[in-house]
Amino acid sequence: MTSRAPKRALLAAVIGGSLVFASAIPAVAATTSDGPSIRVVGGSDANREGTGWFLRFAPVTNSGPSNCGATQISSRWAVTAAHCVSTPDGMAKTGNGKSYVQVNPAVRGAGTRIYLEKVIVHPGYQKNARLQINDVALLKTKVSMGGAKLALNTTKSAPATGTPEQVFGFGERVYGNYDSQATTLQQGNVEDLAGPSGSKCGSYGSDYRGAYEICAGLPGGGVDACQGDSGGPLVATVAGRRALVGIVSTGLGCAQANYPGIYTRVSTYANWIKSKAFGKFEVTAPCGSPCARSHNESSTIKVRNRTNTRGTYSVSGGSNYLKVSNRWGTIKGKKSKTLRVRVTTTKQRCVVVKVKASSTPAKSFTIATNGKVC
Repeated sequence: MTSRAPKRALLAAVIGGSLVFASAIPAVAATTSDGPSIRVVGGSDANREGTGWFLRFAPVTNSGPSNCGATQISSRWAVTAAHCVSTPDGMAKTGNGKSYVQVNPAVRGAGTRIYLEKVIVHPGYQKNARLQINDVALLKTKVSMGGAKLALNTTKSAPATGTPEQVFGFGERVYGNYDSQATTLQQGNVEDLAGPSGSKCGSYGSDYRGAYEICAGLPGGGVDACQGDSGGPLVATVAGRRALVGIVSTGLGCAQANYPGIYTRVSTYANWIKSKAFGKFEVTAPCGSPCARSHNESSTIKVRNRTNTRGTYSVSGGSNYLKVSNRWGTIKGKKSKTLRVRVTTTKQRCVVVKVKASSTPAKSFTIATNGKVC
């Protein structure tokens, strides 16, 4: 298997292929053959007006840089494949002059280099395991990337079998031919071949784990991610909006019949991604901010613990104008609490309520009381 990453080493050895989709940049010291890399075979030039969240990612390990992709999910956070950053050549290096991303470049290698502050690899990823599931990692940049943000798919029942999906990357267009790497961003139009409950992906047999991976390609082959595309996005429309559903991970060769691309299933890891990038708790106010409420009318704030361990929260502000049902408390792992916020004043005010929670940036909401314009 070609690894879009060093993944199914045993199967690769049996069949004589490589299992990873990341490729070394030959201008520096060579990397090992199973380094991070993959490119889109059978694709076409992508419409870059709609790919502002795509990142070309150049992880730098002990042997120099390699080619990968990544997806921007906030101003300073991106998602990629674990095998791009945790390799036999060592971990991707952070800091100025080391690993970097480029936002939706017009041509491969062009654009400002934005260096990394932090790399977080999923704790279940094992780079030397025969079946390297949990192939997901997070990148935090030193400064804002300034690109677009792509939503994470959190719907575990999607994408369904047959759903149209698109994979993006600068990788090889001819498997095994480094010189065929794309100069401009490529898009490959594929489809989901297994769905969230499917246990079969082409001829991979038990090496495919549908709970953790997505099987995507065409039944007869011809379109696929390849070397140099590792870590890049698999995108689909879920509940009416574009979302990141998969991360380029691995496969046998590229675009072969009966051996589709295998992608990390984002919905399985969405809570982990969000807890690291956005905080342990998710805090939402259904009414929005500002929220218009009159005397004795109520709104709610929902506080949800994304993780498996308990944490605490507290609510401050507005004590002279509002009554909050529970201004502080503890929430167990994977549990949530809905707080009722009732207006107690008859005056017009713009009241700011701040919610602080464990390992989570504070979030503030404004409640406009009794017709006040805020």
